[in-house]
Amino acid sequence: EKWVGKKRKVLHKRIGKSWNSMSGKLFSPIKLGDVSLKHRVVLAPLTRLRGDEHAIPTEQMVEYYSQRATDGGLLISEGVLISPEGIANNNVTGIWSQQQTQAWKQVVDAVHAKGGKISCQLWHTGRIAHDSFRGHAAMLPGRLPAVSASDVTYEVKTRSTLSGEKLPMSQPRALLTAEISRVIEDYALAARNAKLAGFDMIELHAAHGYLVDQFLNDSTNKRTDQYGGSIENRCRFLVQVVQALCNVYPHSRVGVRLSPHAKGTMVFYNTTDSNPDALYAHAISELNKFNLAYLLLTEPRWFGGLYDKDFKSDPGFDMDLTNPTKFKHLYSGPIIGAGGFTPKAAHEAVDENSYDCIAFGRWFIANPDFVHRLQNGLPLNKYNRKTFYTHDRKGYTDYPTYDQVTEKSMLVAHNAIGKSLAQAKL
Repeated sequence: EKWVGKKRKVLHKRIGKSWNSMSGKLFSPIKLGDVSLKHRVVLAPLTRLRGDEHAIPTEQMVEYYSQRATDGGLLISEGVLISPEGIANNNVTGIWSQQQTQAWKQVVDAVHAKGGKISCQLWHTGRIAHDSFRGHAAMLPGRLPAVSASDVTYEVKTRSTLSGEKLPMSQPRALLTAEISRVIEDYALAARNAKLAGFDMIELHAAHGYLVDQFLNDSTNKRTDQYGGSIENRCRFLVQVVQALCNVYPHSRVGVRLSPHAKGTMVFYNTTDSNPDALYAHAISELNKFNLAYLLLTEPRWFGGLYDKDFKSDPGFDMDLTNPTKFKHLYSGPIIGAGGFTPKAAHEAVDENSYDCIAFGRWFIANPDFVHRLQNGLPLNKYNRKTFYTHDRKGYTDYPTYDQVTEKSMLVAHNAIGKSLAQAKL
């Protein structure tokens, strides 16, 4: 079916006003696997580039996640690299070393201190990495970035490199069949470290044009071995990675993120498939066999388009896209929806049983107390896109809560009244 966003037009309206108080089903309890939540508002995984030069989480990250934690609420971490082979940006974080694991434990402990739950999103960028990152401080001997299912280059002119230069994209190297088991073990090691750090759950990032997605889609998978060709073969890597994760965590604490609407040439780093409906129907049916904690599906809102203007100006608006909810009948477990939801759209989606939970990104960035505001219909701070991928506190941990905004407004009003009274006495 053609996804033209009729039910999601509200997604593209700027939010600066107060929403009516809407508790409803979105604020009812739910179990994701064997993890009990008190509400269904989830922090979406968001790359924010606040790690240090060794891909270790920093103190400001502890504060950031703690600010957004709520009693019985779920946070999904930013993409956490399973190995330095997947480094594609400065200041990303990983979980392959003891130091990284210990630093993530501080984040997890801060979330748990507020009664929250947290899932670690395991990430490998594949061909989106750049050869220049072989000089990264966290790189291991013998590991080189920019590997993929096949040697298909992402067709863009330049990429920011380790030194901040703009250079042509690297030519990815196709993983040898014998190497794939090593990459799967990298995922397993990352899962073991996540467990040591105390993460309640783990999530496999199998979406958005990164390594697992590069195996799934026929535009990037040209292999002729058991990992390429047929849909079943292209899903083999996904299935084997999930099995490896379930050997570390109980299946009831493992989630998977998919973007089941890749068609055309504009989405997810040009990682597309000629028959996404058949591909994702098979992939989701395979995942259903694991009885996982959840499946997270992203809606076709992630276009890299003109977000802050009318949605019809987005270059992806008229693409022939697949509505992820069409796969709901293939999956018996909880499904989390993500993709530019507003409060109203989120309530509708959960009330209509399109999704069981909704993951929010940009509004959670700008509103550390987003859950409180959403439940009580309070106005939302506007986000500043320019600070999404910077490296300091500004636009990261300095957004005010509603109480702080109210207190400041009252102080300003009090001072204004005092000034007026003083002038009147004169």
